[in-house]
Amino acid sequence: MAPRFPVRGAGSVTARLHTEERFTGAPPSAELARLRRIRRIGTTAAVAMAVGALGAGALPVLQNPVAGERLFGLWLRVQQSSMTVVMTGMVVVTLCWLLLAPYVLGRDRRGRLSGRIDRATLDRIIASWALPLALAPPMFSKDVYSYLAQGAIGNTLDDPYALGPVSALGTSHALTVNVPDIWRDTPNQYGPLFLGVQKVIHTLTGDDVVAGTILHRVVAIIGILMLGWAVPRLAEYCGVSDVAALWLAVANPLVLFHLVSGIHSESLMMGLLAVGLVLALRAVDSPESGRRTTVLFVVGTVLVTGSALVKLPTVVALGFVGMALARRWGGGYLATVRAALVMVVISGATTGLAMLATSSGLGWITKLGAATSLRSWLSPPTALGVIVGGIGQYLGLGDHTAQILVMVQTAALVIAGVFTVRMLFAVSAGRIDPVGGLGVSMAAIVLGFPVVQPWYVLWALIPLAAWASRMEFRIPVVAVSAVLACFTLPPGAGLPPFVTVQAWVATVVAVTVLLIAMFRWPGLLRFR
Repeated sequence: MAPRFPVRGAGSVTARLHTEERFTGAPPSAELARLRRIRRIGTTAAVAMAVGALGAGALPVLQNPVAGERLFGLWLRVQQSSMTVVMTGMVVVTLCWLLLAPYVLGRDRRGRLSGRIDRATLDRIIASWALPLALAPPMFSKDVYSYLAQGAIGNTLDDPYALGPVSALGTSHALTVNVPDIWRDTPNQYGPLFLGVQKVIHTLTGDDVVAGTILHRVVAIIGILMLGWAVPRLAEYCGVSDVAALWLAVANPLVLFHLVSGIHSESLMMGLLAVGLVLALRAVDSPESGRRTTVLFVVGTVLVTGSALVKLPTVVALGFVGMALARRWGGGYLATVRAALVMVVISGATTGLAMLATSSGLGWITKLGAATSLRSWLSPPTALGVIVGGIGQYLGLGDHTAQILVMVQTAALVIAGVFTVRMLFAVSAGRIDPVGGLGVSMAAIVLGFPVVQPWYVLWALIPLAAWASRMEFRIPVVAVSAVLACFTLPPGAGLPPFVTVQAWVATVVAVTVLLIAMFRWPGLLRFR
């Protein structure tokens, strides 16, 4: 998929974030030997995480398969030690990912050209780190148990978005008991496509928590495989190193920990989006016009729509595909209107069929704000609103935090919307390509979103990894990814502060000892 989108008169966003990358050659054999050691250390750390997850993972309350087992149940009886094992592995995997940087970016720490590894080598590294986590119990989140309960509700109620697990299934239901407390009264917030996945899995597994969790993980792995196929092709389209993009978007610890291990819906959402973008943009840039190109564009648009039918924020991608189509048709008002009509027809038909197949109705749209009651400190507008409200209380002005949050969050979303519109017209004018415009727009949306979880960063990071190639972008994003990857604890729920502190102290000590041992072992990891 060669880069064909003609970007002329690049705007300030493009100039600051994007430049085409050149081939730097392969690393010397000595570097490849060091790379193999990094891979083995990362694999060992991932295996340690998988073993520790038997005691410190996001395990179900009922139907816990290791509870009562003589061997595997031992980890449940030493949960703090299990947490230390998982968290140590978590930090080591993140460090190994950081150590891959010179081999995928083609530059050493002094900025000199050093050569890049090939795709096959990076694919093997990702597989060796992801496989242990894919075989382990869930970690970092218990959302998968909400997915199971929502599947049961979808197969029970006429309106799958009407009630939460407690009201729909009952407090003592096996699937309700495993749902985190904050979501027990919250209705389903996912689109018709993911509702369909939930219902099919419940139909196949019933109330079996383990079998249902395994099938949801299979869906998550399929989403990651789609990312592994699509991200390098998007990078090629943008003139960026496919290896660097794959390292940042798929080998990222946020993906390994929160999509592979945490089984979040973002895996399917972003996988569909990435594959859809590849197909739709390939059709838009095709020099030929015919049935094959039309089918390719329709399938790509259907997949992008499917992404939004998992979680709605990626619906903005339809606008960027539409603007790319309008530019192919010569740009201008009439071309934009024609492209908009085409996108509305294809996405509208896809949405209608999905709603009909899953009997979803419009509840998935009306329940969009259900999660905004959470006060997320990772969300800049929410953090600002809470701080301003707290200052008002301290000054004796009363508690107006709720009203301040509404104003600040609304303003942030409006600003993100205005910025997205600006990027749409920049694509139409040829100042930025569709992948880059989508990436920076999704970054604005994440920054303005009322609730932000660590893995929400992937909404923007995945398209940006394929387009934003300047080190001014990559260095801070890599740093933020590394910090956020270690932000969430393995059980995926709040623990007593003293337990968290003790686990982190033990983890720091363990990682320090490992680092000292590695660097004192002659020739193990010697960097320039």
